[in-house]
Amino acid sequence: MAKVILASLVFLLYCIVFGILWLHNIPLQFIALGVTLLLSLFILGIRKVGQQLRILLPFVLMLTVVYAIFILLGISPQGSAPLAYWVHYGLPRVLLLLSSILAFRLCFACVSVDDLIRSDLGIRRTKYLILGKILYSVAFHSYAQIKMWQELSPGMRQKPKGFKLRFKRALAATLGLVLFTLAEAESKGEKIDNLIEYCHKEQS
Repeated sequence: MAKVILASLVFLLYCIVFGILWLHNIPLQFIALGVTLLLSLFILGIRKVGQQLRILLPFVLMLTVVYAIFILLGISPQGSAPLAYWVHYGLPRVLLLLSSILAFRLCFACVSVDDLIRSDLGIRRTKYLILGKILYSVAFHSYAQIKMWQELSPGMRQKPKGFKLRFKRALAATLGLVLFTLAEAESKGEKIDNLIEYCHKEQS
């Protein structure tokens, strides 16, 4: 219970500080990303961090492309300079996206499923925490397999040439991962519900 509460409080504090108080402080956002990245490499290892960044890369690139389009079209509120506005608006949010996901992984790295089961959060809340941890593990262990399935399809056997085609393939793999994770959420959620119902009947 103590581990769950401590991890939740640390992550909540991180979100408040960097997601609200210092959201537009770009130097601090860079520092936060650098610190969380170094700690992730030290605690989680290069392979796990690499998997996380590979999954996040298409979303980061998509955000960057959207902001770049706004800059090229000269879109900005209140008549301010488009480049200055979207750099000030978009860059902190991209950095926050990366650092907050790494921070979440770090905060709950020491929390196991057994810790969640032994916590006093109530069976319903514990169910969602266990399901979330399972899905997080499924997502980051299934990306390589999805990439392999993608390469086996007839239209994907040729080696991609150019940034545009690589980006499309990475985005397709990420969307496939999202759909796979949603399917796993439904399947694992039903199994957990059935197990809770069975154990409740046994105890009663």
